[in-house]
Amino acid sequence: IVIFKYFPNAFLTNSGNELVSKVLTSTAEFGDTVTGTVLIIDAMSNRRIHLRAPLDTTAYEVDMAATQAEGLALIRKEAPDVVIIADDLPGLHLRKFCKLLRTKPQTQLTTIVVAVQRENQSARVSALIDGAHDVIDTFADSADLKARLRKFMRIKNRAAAVHSQTPHDHGLAEPITGFDRRANVTLVTKLAADHGSSLLCDLPVEPGLNISHQTPEDVRRTPNEETDVFVLFESKTEDETRDTLAILKSHAASCDSRVLFVTDVTGRGSSPLDLGADDQVPSDITPDELALRITRLTRLKRASETARKSASELGEMAYRDALTGLNNRRALDDYLARTDRVRVEHPGRIAVLIADIDHFKAINDNHGHSAGDEILAQIAKTMQSRLRAGDFIARYGGEEFLIVLPDVSAKDAGAVANRLRDAVARNAIALEDHTHVRATVSIGVAVAAKSDQKTMHALRHAADRALYDAKRNGRNRIELAGACTPHGRAICRAETGS
Repeated sequence: IVIFKYFPNAFLTNSGNELVSKVLTSTAEFGDTVTGTVLIIDAMSNRRIHLRAPLDTTAYEVDMAATQAEGLALIRKEAPDVVIIADDLPGLHLRKFCKLLRTKPQTQLTTIVVAVQRENQSARVSALIDGAHDVIDTFADSADLKARLRKFMRIKNRAAAVHSQTPHDHGLAEPITGFDRRANVTLVTKLAADHGSSLLCDLPVEPGLNISHQTPEDVRRTPNEETDVFVLFESKTEDETRDTLAILKSHAASCDSRVLFVTDVTGRGSSPLDLGADDQVPSDITPDELALRITRLTRLKRASETARKSASELGEMAYRDALTGLNNRRALDDYLARTDRVRVEHPGRIAVLIADIDHFKAINDNHGHSAGDEILAQIAKTMQSRLRAGDFIARYGGEEFLIVLPDVSAKDAGAVANRLRDAVARNAIALEDHTHVRATVSIGVAVAAKSDQKTMHALRHAADRALYDAKRNGRNRIELAGACTPHGRAICRAETGS
């Protein structure tokens, strides 16, 4: 954040990328920010040691096991963040292993990585089909391995945050299935006819991929917002592809899309995975493996969209009254506190109204509680429809509503209250038994001038006292707090006919 604030163009240069890489990798290697637990399961000790060696200097706790049974025992003891398991482990049935971890609550968010000999392309594809999150080389490059682990930790931490709010989340690894709509894939290369294009043309038909092409220049200006996965191909002769990656991950139209980075380049500063790429593969990847990786990234992108929508809906529900659809008491308290803070910096006129349905207990007694609920909901809808876009209304109590009117005079507040009272009184509410009920409301009004230092709590208390006066003075009327004021008398005369 500090770097970007003072050097905003640093991220658009290769030296800027190197700076980002140093910050990210040093955080992982020397701090506790990207801590996690890794379990390596491999029957061959030299391969276990090779995978563990680069992790000894990073912020990970690493356990090792020589058999599947030993590995599962360690997993039961403490669920790791990442499991790296050899594809040729004796007795391993990878699909069952992945399913076992996915179905256990404590390991739903564990990332499963399969170590495969690089030349065994069919085993790589099989591992992804069986449910692995990723496939690495048995003797993986240390820099690539650490970058992937950092990526896994970031994904896992984000998923854990969402998982805690959405109890129906099913983890990160889902079976390979089709989509309800085609996956939109954008190939980003200088030329439409090159290695990347021919590779994507060889993809199997089954995934149902809708492939389009954009040049790096076009995608930096206007990335396709419908894209699920961008595929970037980096050549050894140019270095702007990583700048394109950074722009894609920061552009509003593409920041939620997934990016698959294809490269054979090493030693160019930052790892694409640390710059925001969601996956990284070499250029000699087979079409089958590429299709599976694109499919998985598409699934993750859409699962993320669903999770965000669910979290948004849950957040909305937390601030909504289920019966009326209005803001609830929690939303009201937050709004009043926020309004107090704003008025300290920007003083202004404001009014608080509290409306109460008259004789609501009698309505419940005569027509039943379900009818009372319907009347409550209809009155809420009627009042909300008579307010301005910037006004605030919440269900305040059982049959009470609190309304805040920013920037209004006492006269205007009285006019709004009168409009609400008349609208409710005129609206005959139809019940399920085909009868119609007319209800009325009493309203208390409290107003603060621009120079008034009253808090929202004080205004609410004043409006509540005015509501009590309206009830005591006959109901179906409006009272302004401080009825001795000229505005108070004007409102009372208008409502009583005096």
